[in-house]
This record gives sequence, structure tokens and C-alpha cells, in this order.
Amino acid sequence: MPFQILVVDDNDINLVLLGKILELEGYQVRMAHNGSEAIQSIINNKPDLALLDVMMPDMNGYELCRKMRQPPISAKIPIVMLTAMNCEGERELALDAGANDIWSKPFDMNLFRRRIGDFLTNSEASGKSI
Repeated sequence: MPFQILVVDDNDINLVLLGKILELEGYQVRMAHNGSEAIQSIINNKPDLALLDVMMPDMNGYELCRKMRQPPISAKIPIVMLTAMNCEGERELALDAGANDIWSKPFDMNLFRRRIGDFLTNSEASGKSI
């Protein structure tokens, strides 16, 4: 069974773009437009990796990340925050919220694909393979 990746972003274009890229790599992709949708998706079926946009209305990525680290969800889901802001300035906030890493947009797509693969391969959260 393929790895499952949850992509959370309030921007439909970003969701579709990341979803297509990840699907072409052989991953099963689930999408959420906000934190509430993401939490419900995770409760129904925990992903192998979560990609969270930082800037979202209602519940930003940091708040969502903190909620994901609390029961009943799981502390074991690898979380990568995605930001259009200066990544270095946001790194401490992301790590304090419980994220495993933070990446700046726009992405170098080859590096993005490789980093996703590395996260999933090295993750203790899943024994699945593509």
C-alpha cells in the first residue's frame, strides 16, 4: 500500500499542485482546506506524513501542528510546515509547535520530491512502501 500524505492548505491551487506532484510519485494524497478538516481526516485515518501550510485562516499551521501532537491524534506523524515567509525566521516557531521541519515556498521540485521520499523512508511512523 502506498504511503499516505495529508496536504493542508487553504489555497486550492497549492493543494492541486502538491497533490498532483505527490500522486505522480506514487503516494496516496489526502487534502484538507483548513485545520478542522485536517484533524477529522487524521482521526479517520492517520497519514504517514503531513504537509501543513503556515498561513491559514481560523487555525494557522502552528496551531494545527500543536493540536496534532496532542491526544487523540498522535505524536508520531511526521509534520513538515510549508511557508512563503523566510524559513529561518519561522524555524524556531515550527519546531516549538512540534514540526519535524519547515520548508520555504516556492520549492525546487526535484529537491521537494527527494526530501519527501527521505522523510517517509526514514520515518518510524510507517512500515509501508510505495
